[in-house]
Amino acid sequence: MEAHHIRLTSSELGGLWANYIADSMFVCVYKYYLAKVEDEEIKQILEHALDLSQQHVQVVTKIFKEEKHAIPLGFTENDVNVDAPRLFSDEFFLIYTKHMTKGALVTYGAILPHTFRNDIR
Repeated sequence: MEAHHIRLTSSELGGLWANYIADSMFVCVYKYYLAKVEDEEIKQILEHALDLSQQHVQVVTKIFKEEKHAIPLGFTENDVNVDAPRLFSDEFFLIYTKHMTKGALVTYGAILPHTFRNDIR
């Protein structure tokens, strides 16, 4: 029996698009933070956050390519200067990460009921 390919719905496309833009921004932010952080424990958390954001960007890119969809123009290394002077404390980096994580969980929770394909969930 031939498998039927179900196209992405507009809500799935919108959710993936928003996720891509946000995570491409987080990659830039965390690269800057990692260039400035001094506390080793906080550095480990930031490295994990960067890794997760990079993985999300890769997964969404793969989905868009498989669906023959345009890949969003997200944030790139041209949007951050990791050599810029330090603006924030290590504690701020940690607080930022906590609040962005909470925001991401709210966003994912809002998108989930409008996601129908298992591979997108």
